Amino acid sequence: MKPHSRQALILPSVLDRLFDDAPDSEADASLPGFDLAAYKRTVARDLEWLLNSRNMPADGDDDLHPQAHASILRFGIEDLSSLSLLDPDHRALLRDRLRLAIERHEPRLAKVRVALDAPGSNERSLRFRVDAVLKVHPGKPPVSFDAMLQLASSACRVRDC
Repeated sequence: MKPHSRQALILPSVLDRLFDDAPDSEADASLPGFDLAAYKRTVARDLEWLLNSRNMPADGDDDLHPQAHASILRFGIEDLSSLSLLDPDHRALLRDRLRLAIERHEPRLAKVRVALDAPGSNERSLRFRVDAVLKVHPGKPPVSFDAMLQLASSACRVRDC
């Protein structure tokens, strides 16, 4: 068993306590929480799940059901197949959709900013960066995640910087 360090530990969510990211690892599962690096990895994993989920476009009933936007019914982002990521207006729309989805469904992050790199004409992926503040850590440190969106499959990969 490793000795505990003086670094602050963060209590994992119920899902994180049930989910084993490294089932073959012999790490001590009895530790009471995550250090900051491990916690950031779980946020990156959850962001990847969020950005790989697709939801249905809003049907205009927002006034009738104002809470539905922030509910699990709207988890994820809208389908990207109609967007041309070479078009600056479509990239701006995508950037706003990504930021809004993260703000609504990732409560551990605040002050979310998304910056897209312009793809080259021959590139089949779009790279972007998510910068935010980690709300649940005592020091509220800034965090950054690099992400890559495959244009053909709309699959997204997210990594902690």
